[in-house]
Amino acid sequence: MIKENTLQSQMNKFWQALGDTQDELNTFINGGLPPSIVKRHKQFEKKWERMTNQASELCDAIEQEADAALEPVEIKLPWPDQSFAQIWQEWKDYLAEQHHKRMKSRMERAALSYLKHITNDDVKVAQEYLEFAMANGYPRFFKVTIKNYETPVNEGGRDDGDF
Repeated sequence: MIKENTLQSQMNKFWQALGDTQDELNTFINGGLPPSIVKRHKQFEKKWERMTNQASELCDAIEQEADAALEPVEIKLPWPDQSFAQIWQEWKDYLAEQHHKRMKSRMERAALSYLKHITNDDVKVAQEYLEFAMANGYPRFFKVTIKNYETPVNEGGRDDGDF
Protein backbone atom coordinates (compact mmCIF):
# COMPACT_ATOMS: atom_id res chain seq x y z
CA MET A 1 0.00 0.00 0.00
CA ILE A 2 2.80 2.44 0.88
CA LYS A 3 4.63 1.50 -2.34
CA GLU A 4 1.46 2.20 -4.36
CA ASN A 5 1.02 5.63 -2.71
CA THR A 6 4.66 6.46 -3.45
CA LEU A 7 4.28 5.47 -7.10
CA GLN A 8 1.06 7.46 -7.39
CA SER A 9 2.72 10.46 -5.78
CA GLN A 10 5.68 10.22 -8.15
CA MET A 11 3.37 9.92 -11.16
CA ASN A 12 1.34 12.93 -10.02
CA LYS A 13 4.52 15.00 -9.58
CA PHE A 14 5.76 13.86 -12.99
CA TRP A 15 2.51 14.84 -14.73
CA GLN A 16 2.44 18.19 -12.93
CA ALA A 17 6.04 18.90 -13.99
CA LEU A 18 5.31 17.80 -17.55
CA GLY A 19 2.22 20.02 -17.70
CA ASP A 20 4.14 22.99 -16.28
CA THR A 21 6.92 22.47 -18.84
CA GLN A 22 4.38 22.25 -21.65
CA ASP A 23 2.75 25.51 -20.50
CA GLU A 24 6.14 27.23 -20.31
CA LEU A 25 7.04 25.98 -23.78
CA ASN A 26 3.73 27.16 -25.23
CA THR A 27 4.24 30.60 -23.67
CA PHE A 28 7.67 30.80 -25.28
CA ILE A 29 6.39 29.64 -28.67
CA ASN A 30 3.37 31.94 -28.62
CA GLY A 31 5.76 34.82 -28.02
CA GLY A 32 6.69 34.48 -31.70
CA LEU A 33 9.27 32.36 -33.44
CA PRO A 34 11.40 33.50 -36.36
CA PRO A 35 10.40 31.83 -39.66
CA SER A 36 13.69 29.90 -39.79
CA ILE A 37 12.78 28.10 -36.55
CA VAL A 38 9.17 27.22 -37.38
CA LYS A 39 10.06 24.09 -39.43
CA ARG A 40 12.35 22.76 -36.68
CA HIS A 41 9.64 23.55 -34.13
CA LYS A 42 7.14 21.30 -35.95
CA GLN A 43 9.61 18.40 -35.70
CA PHE A 44 10.07 19.11 -32.02
CA GLU A 45 6.28 19.13 -31.46
CA LYS A 46 6.03 15.63 -33.00
CA LYS A 47 8.83 14.32 -30.78
CA TRP A 48 7.26 15.97 -27.71
CA GLU A 49 3.90 14.36 -28.45
CA ARG A 50 5.53 10.93 -28.86
CA MET A 51 7.33 11.35 -25.53
CA THR A 52 4.18 12.38 -23.66
CA ASN A 53 2.31 9.43 -25.18
CA GLN A 54 5.09 7.07 -24.09
CA ALA A 55 5.06 8.58 -20.60
CA SER A 56 1.29 8.14 -20.43
CA GLU A 57 1.57 4.48 -21.48
CA LEU A 58 4.29 3.90 -18.89
CA CYS A 59 2.23 5.50 -16.14
CA ASP A 60 -0.81 3.46 -17.15
CA ALA A 61 1.27 0.27 -17.01
CA ILE A 62 2.59 1.16 -13.56
CA GLU A 63 -0.93 1.95 -12.38
CA GLN A 64 -2.30 -1.33 -13.75
CA GLU A 65 0.45 -3.26 -12.00
CA ALA A 66 -0.32 -1.51 -8.72
CA ASP A 67 -4.06 -2.10 -9.20
CA ALA A 68 -3.53 -5.83 -9.80
CA ALA A 69 -2.53 -6.27 -6.15
CA LEU A 70 -5.87 -4.99 -4.87
CA GLU A 71 -9.30 -6.39 -5.71
CA PRO A 72 -11.69 -3.64 -6.81
CA VAL A 73 -15.01 -3.30 -5.02
CA GLU A 74 -18.30 -3.51 -6.88
CA ILE A 75 -19.74 -0.20 -8.05
CA LYS A 76 -23.48 0.25 -7.99
CA LEU A 77 -24.91 3.53 -9.23
CA PRO A 78 -27.34 5.12 -6.73
CA TRP A 79 -29.89 5.78 -9.50
CA PRO A 80 -30.83 3.29 -12.24
CA ASP A 81 -31.47 6.21 -14.61
CA GLN A 82 -29.58 5.79 -17.92
CA SER A 83 -28.94 9.54 -18.25
CA PHE A 84 -27.22 9.49 -14.86
CA ALA A 85 -25.05 6.55 -15.92
CA GLN A 86 -24.07 8.57 -18.98
CA ILE A 87 -23.14 11.73 -17.11
CA TRP A 88 -21.30 9.72 -14.46
CA GLN A 89 -19.13 8.16 -17.17
CA GLU A 90 -18.65 11.62 -18.66
CA TRP A 91 -17.54 12.86 -15.21
CA LYS A 92 -14.95 10.08 -14.92
CA ASP A 93 -13.70 10.79 -18.46
CA TYR A 94 -13.54 14.51 -17.63
CA LEU A 95 -11.41 13.83 -14.54
CA ALA A 96 -9.00 11.70 -16.56
CA GLU A 97 -8.75 14.20 -19.42
CA GLN A 98 -8.76 17.47 -17.52
CA HIS A 99 -7.06 16.57 -14.24
CA HIS A 100 -5.18 13.30 -15.02
CA LYS A 101 -7.17 11.65 -12.25
CA ARG A 102 -8.56 8.16 -12.64
CA MET A 103 -11.06 6.94 -10.09
CA LYS A 104 -10.43 3.59 -8.59
CA SER A 105 -13.33 1.56 -7.24
CA ARG A 106 -13.20 2.67 -3.61
CA MET A 107 -12.95 6.34 -4.53
CA GLU A 108 -15.78 5.95 -7.03
CA ARG A 109 -18.01 4.23 -4.49
CA ALA A 110 -17.36 6.96 -1.89
CA ALA A 111 -17.91 9.72 -4.48
CA LEU A 112 -21.25 8.25 -5.50
CA SER A 113 -22.31 7.96 -1.86
CA TYR A 114 -21.31 11.58 -1.21
CA LEU A 115 -23.12 12.78 -4.33
CA LYS A 116 -26.28 10.98 -3.23
CA HIS A 117 -25.96 12.58 0.22
CA ILE A 118 -25.43 16.20 -0.89
CA THR A 119 -28.28 15.99 -3.42
CA ASN A 120 -30.76 14.49 -0.96
CA ASP A 121 -31.10 11.51 -3.30
CA ASP A 122 -32.25 13.68 -6.24
CA VAL A 123 -30.84 12.41 -9.55
CA LYS A 124 -31.58 15.65 -11.45
CA VAL A 125 -29.70 17.73 -8.87
CA ALA A 126 -26.80 15.24 -9.03
CA GLN A 127 -26.59 15.70 -12.80
CA GLU A 128 -26.63 19.49 -12.38
CA TYR A 129 -23.80 19.35 -9.81
CA LEU A 130 -21.66 17.24 -12.13
CA GLU A 131 -22.34 19.52 -15.10
CA PHE A 132 -21.57 22.60 -12.99
CA ALA A 133 -18.24 21.16 -11.82
CA MET A 134 -17.21 20.19 -15.37
CA ALA A 135 -18.31 23.50 -16.88
CA ASN A 136 -16.21 25.41 -14.36
CA GLY A 137 -13.13 23.17 -14.52
CA TYR A 138 -13.38 21.86 -10.96
CA PRO A 139 -11.58 18.61 -10.05
CA ARG A 140 -14.38 17.72 -7.59
CA PHE A 141 -18.11 18.29 -7.25
CA PHE A 142 -19.82 19.98 -4.33
CA LYS A 143 -23.19 21.25 -3.19
CA VAL A 144 -24.03 24.20 -5.41
CA THR A 145 -25.63 27.23 -3.79
CA ILE A 146 -26.74 30.63 -5.05
CA LYS A 147 -23.39 32.03 -3.86
CA ASN A 148 -21.58 29.64 -6.23
CA TYR A 149 -23.56 31.00 -9.17
CA GLU A 150 -23.64 34.69 -8.29
CA THR A 151 -20.50 35.75 -6.46
CA PRO A 152 -20.46 39.57 -6.46
CA VAL A 153 -17.25 41.22 -7.58
CA ASN A 154 -15.82 43.64 -5.06
CA GLU A 155 -13.77 45.96 -7.25
CA GLY A 156 -12.08 47.79 -4.41
CA GLY A 157 -10.83 44.89 -2.40
CA ARG A 158 -11.10 41.27 -1.53
CA ASP A 159 -13.74 39.04 -3.02
CA ASP A 160 -15.43 36.39 -0.86
CA GLY A 161 -15.89 33.96 -3.77
CA ASP A 162 -14.14 30.69 -4.50
CA PHE A 163 -11.24 32.32 -6.31
